[in-house]
This record gives sequence, C-alpha cells and structure tokens, in this order.
Amino acid sequence: MDTALKNLLDDIKKISGVKKVSVVSRTGMIVGGDTFENQDTFAAMTAIILGAAETASSSIGNVKKVVITIEPNNILLLLPAGRRGILAILAEEDISEKIRNLINKFKEII
Repeated sequence: MDTALKNLLDDIKKISGVKKVSVVSRTGMIVGGDTFENQDTFAAMTAIILGAAETASSSIGNVKKVVITIEPNNILLLLPAGRRGILAILAEEDISEKIRNLINKFKEII
C-alpha cells in the first residue's frame, strides 16, 4: 500500500470512535486499510451501494456520503474518495465533518 494512503488511513483511525477504515475501488476491490469479515463481499457491496446512491440521485445532486446505521451503536460511512475510490469507515458516530479536509487528500492519491 502506498505510504501516503497508509498515513491518511492512520490519521482517520486516530479519531475517537473510529473502529475500522478501508479504501475500496469503484470496481469493488480492497485498495488498503483494515479488513472486514467477508472482505470480498464487503468491498463489492460497498461499491454497489455507493454506485446505486449516485445513480438514484444523479438528477438531484452529488452524493456526499451514505450512512448505514448498524446495531448496536455503529454506523458505516461510505464516502466518495475521488473518481476511483470509496472510503468505508466503521465508527460510533458520523465523523464525516471531522475528516472533510482529508477527503480531498484521498482524491489526490486514489
């Protein structure tokens, strides 16, 4: 994994409440980061979910994030990270505002 990508993922992992962070390609392949159970299925479905949200909202505006509430007290954030990447974050709360400036850095390297 690229050093710049690893450093960005490490910066997100340091945020309170963050449990796992991965980068997934738009084609459904893991690029780097933490592993999730059923990794291949997770990566594929992450790409499908974000792609479906973007397709459904294409006439309305750009998707900024998809938030999936998971019991107990967890959320899965899916954030576009450039034209080729998706940032998947498992956390206790929505941290998207805390990492807004980091998202732009992902766009540069993915």
